[in-house]
Formats: sequence, structure tokens, C-alpha cells
Amino acid sequence: MRAFERQHLPCRVRPATSGDLHQLADILASSFYGAKGWQSWIYPLLRIGIYEDLKQRFRTAPAHYVCLASTLASAPSTASSENWLVGTVELAPPRHPPWVQAPRHQLYLSNLAVRGTHRRTGVARQLLMACEQMAGQWGFSELCLHVMEDNQPARQLYGQAGYQLEQAEVTLLTLCGQPRRLRLRKVLSG
Repeated sequence: MRAFERQHLPCRVRPATSGDLHQLADILASSFYGAKGWQSWIYPLLRIGIYEDLKQRFRTAPAHYVCLASTLASAPSTASSENWLVGTVELAPPRHPPWVQAPRHQLYLSNLAVRGTHRRTGVARQLLMACEQMAGQWGFSELCLHVMEDNQPARQLYGQAGYQLEQAEVTLLTLCGQPRRLRLRKVLSG
């Protein structure tokens, strides 16, 4: 085991509920934005925005949408520990403009996030495996996702899980020096 890796933690992955929204918003906001430096001023607004977006998705969820939440399986069996979330991910049909023919066999994985205190413990891998199982149960044969080109830990995780580069997207932000978004795809074994 490398020095920066932590012990693998068994998790329980379950569909998230509306009662999980506050914790989900905390995990996502801290994972994607953080509250350091000048961002600490806008962090509460970002967290509220994430909370409201999740709440809306829960209310208007399309068929084949799920938000998964991960709790520690080894935690004591108390109501508070069973409800303390350490990670999350969403799975849904990919969104495409109306003029683009969307693949019917593909689901889009988004917002994979793990609490900072529980990263590199296997939580993200277990969430990915749960997405693959869910996709298979629903009859889908592919998963796709986006990752930023400079996010090496996430790219390593996805590569080890069998995701392959499908497309490197160049946008106006990329032309201004921002990293590219990489679209990755995994064909599920049937």
C-alpha cells in the first residue's frame, strides 16, 4: 500500500432520500468547490444552489435516475451512524440537445464525490460498482462520464475501473487556459 492510501473501508450503498439532501449538498460543495480563501465567502451560496438543484432532480426524476449514497458499513448500528453519508453519485440517461440522437443503451454518471476524510478508502470504487450493477439491472450496456483533464486522482480511479477516453472536449474556457473536459466511456460486461 502506498503511503498516501488509506485502509479500504467497506460501505453500504443505497438510494439517497430527500432526508439526505443536506449531507449530499455538503459532500458535493466541499468536493467540487471547497471553502478556502475567497471561496469561503460564496461557499454558502454554492451549497444552497447544489441543495436546490438536487431537490429539484429528486422531485422531477426521469425514469432510470438514481442518486446513490454511501454510508460506512462498519459503523456502529445507531441511527446517526447509519445516516451519516461519506459519498454520493448520480446515474441518469445522458442529456443531449433535441437534434442529437441519444444512445438508448447508455447511462451518464455524474457528481461522484467522497468526503475529504474518506477519500482513497474505496468509497468511490464501491459507488462505481453500484452504478454498474444498477445499469445492468436496468438493461443498459454502457456508462459514460466527464472528468477534468487535470483531475489526476479521478482519472486514475476511472482508468482502473475500465473507463476509456472517448473524447477530449475543447470549449471557449479551454481556449482561455482552463483544462479540457474528458468524456470517458465503459462498456459493461454482460
